[in-house]
Amino acid sequence: MRYLCLDVGTTCCKAQVFNETGEILFYQTKEYPLRKDGLDVYVDVNAITSTLKGLIKSASEIGDISSIAVSSFGEAFVMLDKDDNILFYPMLYTDTRGEEQAKRIKEKFSEEFLYTTTGILPHAMYSLSKVLWIKENYPDLFEKADKVLLIGDYVGYVLSGKRVIDYGLAARTGAFDIINKKFSEEILNEFNINKNLFSNPMPTGSIVGCVKEDIAKELNLSKNCKLVLGSHDQICATLGAGVINAGEAADGMGTVECITALFDSPPKNLEFGRMGYPAVPFAKDGVYCTYILSYSSGSLVNWFKNSIIHGYVGEKQNFFEYIEDKIDDKTNELLLLPYFAGCANPYQDGHAKGAILNLTLDSTDSDVYRAILEGTSFEMKLNLDIVKDFGVNIKKVVATGGGANSDKWLQIKADITGLNLKTLRSSEGGLCGVAILQAVALGQFKDLESARDKFVRYKKEFKPKKENCNQYVNKYEKYKKIYKTLMEMY
Repeated sequence: MRYLCLDVGTTCCKAQVFNETGEILFYQTKEYPLRKDGLDVYVDVNAITSTLKGLIKSASEIGDISSIAVSSFGEAFVMLDKDDNILFYPMLYTDTRGEEQAKRIKEKFSEEFLYTTTGILPHAMYSLSKVLWIKENYPDLFEKADKVLLIGDYVGYVLSGKRVIDYGLAARTGAFDIINKKFSEEILNEFNINKNLFSNPMPTGSIVGCVKEDIAKELNLSKNCKLVLGSHDQICATLGAGVINAGEAADGMGTVECITALFDSPPKNLEFGRMGYPAVPFAKDGVYCTYILSYSSGSLVNWFKNSIIHGYVGEKQNFFEYIEDKIDDKTNELLLLPYFAGCANPYQDGHAKGAILNLTLDSTDSDVYRAILEGTSFEMKLNLDIVKDFGVNIKKVVATGGGANSDKWLQIKADITGLNLKTLRSSEGGLCGVAILQAVALGQFKDLESARDKFVRYKKEFKPKKENCNQYVNKYEKYKKIYKTLMEMY
């Protein structure tokens, strides 16, 4: 068996081939530009298609590919007519078009209904708000619309000719019923949107069918090559981290930090949603996940490295060797609030600002750097403590992303959160996640857990040190007061 795993990002695609024993046989990545139309910026689905075809063709050179599955970013969609001509390219999730429509969705339905039905509260980022924006601003185009495809189901449609979307990706539309696992006719009918515009929802890991004969021939694939249904990139990365069951979490420590935490039933408390925590069907039946976000993580480290000490490394080979060699287990008095790009959960305050407190003339660059590692870790502990009050009790964390390469950071985070943190052999968790889905779908393994034991390889584990944990107790209490104390300064 050879499982071809595709990870489709906004400007980059990655491809990896695993065999049934979990060995990596092929890896390739390729970037492409965004599409610009005046001042507006879009995802270039034509570039995605051509790039993926090139990657698939290269991967097929190693031998017959048994199956393909796709991990993709969420929310953004392409709108097609009945002949599959592109009517509207995907707007970025950060695009503010749809803000007024999101407000109107809230006016039509109660927040409680919307959150308990869709697992989110309306926002311009979600597909439904942008579909409404197109409907109101380009009615002639919308009249021709036959398909609204998120990137994952669009790629699947190109490969197989079948329109299928998994529950996790469908939940990023803002129109999907996460309990009954179908698009909400009540919501869509209110705005005169035909539910058939969206793809058919199916469980993550379902076999969609075989790749189309003409595509298989074009890309040197076997006519029996199957398409297995992937999911939203956060879900795939979490699965690829070996995180499958309630009480487990994956901590993606990239430019932005995202903890994907698993639980066994969607929270019904509206306050949970108001703090920005979604409820999303996970890849395992009966399990849900939420996303805990911090906008300043790796970006904050890069700001300090490039803008504050201007890449200085002393006599060392690189910044991290220079700065982390000077950090021991003892904390200092500095406190850092990591809202340098605004605050996501739990305050949902885009105007919030970062702060460094207790600086003196004796403060050093390594003191400030340590405060960054501690502040970002305090922020995650704050969120984990809050979600625990709503029944999301995390006991196991796997760290991924660039930040997971810092032993100092992970030990500080373990000491502050009191949780064990594991790291992986590879940072490409999403690709491993869709490999696991394929291995189970094709019958190589009976369930996700047994496939995980073969595909997921752990590298290190960081355990809390009691003497270190104690020094953070009072400091954490002070940290929790900073945001509300400084609000009037913003």
